Amino acid sequence: MGYLAVYVPDIILMENRNAKDSGPDPHCQYCSTFKCCTVKRNLESCSDCSEVPCERIKNLKDWNGFNTNKIWLKNLHKIKNEGYDSWLNFQLEKKVFLEEALAKHNAGRSKSFIILHFLFFSLASIKKVMNTVRQIDESDIKKRENIFKEILETEANEQKLEI
Repeated sequence: MGYLAVYVPDIILMENRNAKDSGPDPHCQYCSTFKCCTVKRNLESCSDCSEVPCERIKNLKDWNGFNTNKIWLKNLHKIKNEGYDSWLNFQLEKKVFLEEALAKHNAGRSKSFIILHFLFFSLASIKKVMNTVRQIDESDIKKRENIFKEILETEANEQKLEI
């Protein structure tokens, strides 16, 4: 059995996860959407279903429990159109930049802020942000954190993203 792809946008935070072999998050076993996908239809993820986006997914998309709900359908379509490997490679490339950002520009108060921005940004936006922030010569981590947050907010505004 596989997992419900909608719940995997946080792959950028997970170490050594293989999209097809990692299994679901523990909360998925209680999810009717997950059961429909894996138990009823014996699919790897919702991206494999001919009915995607079904009413279940459309309803999840509007669920306010997580800010990541805004990209579920985008992830499902990317997996469906480009395949797991392409999607996973894209996420892993973002992960490398995220790890650098968290190590160099988080004084301990901005982890969620940084993660959400990286989650919503395209790879091109992430590269742009990281190239900009690498030019900043500031040794104080708190000052670097504030500068980095300003750069992230500017990019989000330029991309018209509501994060």
